[in-house]
Amino acid sequence: MEELGKKMLNNCGGLPLAVVVLGGILRTKKTFREWNEVHKNIKSYLDKGEKIGKEGEVPKVLAYSYYDLPWQLKPCFLHLGKFREDSDIKAESLYQMWIGEGMIFENNRREQETMMDVAERYLKELAIRCMVEIKAYEEGKHAVTELESCRLHDLMRDLCLAKAKEENLYKLVDRSPSRDSSLTTEAQYGLVLRLLPEDISQYNFPPKEQTKHLRSFLSDSLVGEQDYSNQGVRIMSQFKNLKMLRVLAILSFHIASQSCYLKSPLGCVGNLIHLRCLKLKCHHINLPYSLGNLKYLETLDLSDSCCCRIPNVLWKLERLRYLYLPDWWWGPQLKWCPQPKLRLSKQLEILESFHNRFCYHEDVCKLSNLRAFKAIVRKNLEDLTRIINHISDLDCLAIKICSLSIVDCDFGWTNSNNSNDNNRGLDVLSRVLFSRNIHQLAIRYTFCKKLPDYQSHMFPDLTELNLLLTKIEEDPMGTLEKLPNLRKLELGPYSFLGQEMICHSMGFSKLKRLALHGLGNWKEWKVDEGAMPKLSSLWIADCQKLKMIPDGLRYVTTLKEVSLFRMPAEFSNRVTRENGQHGEDFDKISHVRSVNIYG
Repeated sequence: MEELGKKMLNNCGGLPLAVVVLGGILRTKKTFREWNEVHKNIKSYLDKGEKIGKEGEVPKVLAYSYYDLPWQLKPCFLHLGKFREDSDIKAESLYQMWIGEGMIFENNRREQETMMDVAERYLKELAIRCMVEIKAYEEGKHAVTELESCRLHDLMRDLCLAKAKEENLYKLVDRSPSRDSSLTTEAQYGLVLRLLPEDISQYNFPPKEQTKHLRSFLSDSLVGEQDYSNQGVRIMSQFKNLKMLRVLAILSFHIASQSCYLKSPLGCVGNLIHLRCLKLKCHHINLPYSLGNLKYLETLDLSDSCCCRIPNVLWKLERLRYLYLPDWWWGPQLKWCPQPKLRLSKQLEILESFHNRFCYHEDVCKLSNLRAFKAIVRKNLEDLTRIINHISDLDCLAIKICSLSIVDCDFGWTNSNNSNDNNRGLDVLSRVLFSRNIHQLAIRYTFCKKLPDYQSHMFPDLTELNLLLTKIEEDPMGTLEKLPNLRKLELGPYSFLGQEMICHSMGFSKLKRLALHGLGNWKEWKVDEGAMPKLSSLWIADCQKLKMIPDGLRYVTTLKEVSLFRMPAEFSNRVTRENGQHGEDFDKISHVRSVNIYG
């Protein structure tokens, strides 16, 4: 096997990527016979003289890596060529496109797996074979690696495009400044439209006869600045001819006109009855009522959209599994186009940007298959309580991420003299902080004098916490340092009104990032030896009364970066080096690799 390996290396042309890809191929082969088969096949591809890439000189081992793939992974790999060169491809979005185009099959599911799990397994297999580069989240839940994004090496993308052209899989119309696509034949299954605004008027949509079989349409450059006469809308009007479309992704569409709310430029979307995946990044758009006709729709992604009105038809979409609502912070505030309150499908597995102002909270309590949930709850303590109770009762092994933002809720400590209200508010906040299945939490504009005492029997899963304008008077560290999974903590402006904070020994056992800013009354910070044993990043800003860096930081040997922003000169001078002399506090953080001070 060693001798065969040396022979195969000669076919890699000294290209590191080819060596890595060859290693990925051989990693899946366990016997001498399998290695010998790879050796013979690589030689045969060399004999074919197959050319890949701009220069046609890429080692044929890259081509063989494609032919060695199991049949179900080949279309998944070729699909990656649709995305921009050097782009990070969001894993979750990729899975949904694969599912929408029918590349993931029900009979490939293993026990307890969802279709998204199968897609993730496929991407990991491509990564094991070194055909894609992957980026994982820093801390997957339960120490399970969860993929955030992937990207293709330029040469592997060339391979994707070459094979897609060979298979007549999709047509790429690319007028980006960096490159022009070499794919000029009409596509049988997919069209990727990538035009600069000035190119739109010069592009003629293929005739109906050449597009009637299209199953996917991806565009990230349709821009309309005035009204419906623009060329972007002209191209969108062609959707009515794409009867077989399963995936439609329009990642940039904007009409800066109030008239767009009167009639939707997406009216024809409701006629695409085979649509499985619809992704729209749009602004000032009125989605049509015909959206409710899409009985097979599984993914509706409106993330990164704003000021778009959604009709109350989502409950009709019985197969909808993945729903990404728009950013409600910039949501429809227009009097002539109010947003109706939405009912939701009961089959949802992913629900992002839920807002209790625009959606019914009781619908969340019916989602038994929920795997990812991101929500904003504003003012209503009853809504918050019911949502928390439901999330806590779900299977903790199934929930991958739950993110909750609480805004302007009254926990009863500032506005009520009733002790029952006070106790109830304290109990609700305890359930929020110490609940199972809540991983990311932001509490804003919600005033309270102190945090509740830590409840050790509740086994909290909280990993990230952000407090802003909570006006806590008592030191919050005594509670927060006991959260067993907390990795990121940010105390923002007016989150703490006291003068002293203490981080005790053995506290914050998993904390990696700490940000403290806008704490105008804060003067003293004490860090005991043994506190924050895994802290790697510390960020302090606009804390005008803080006297000095705590002495206990000298024991935090994991600390790699300290950043100070807009701190008083007296504070900053204690850690800087001037005229060959160190400041008084320099030795406390002398072990830190990077210390940044900004005025």
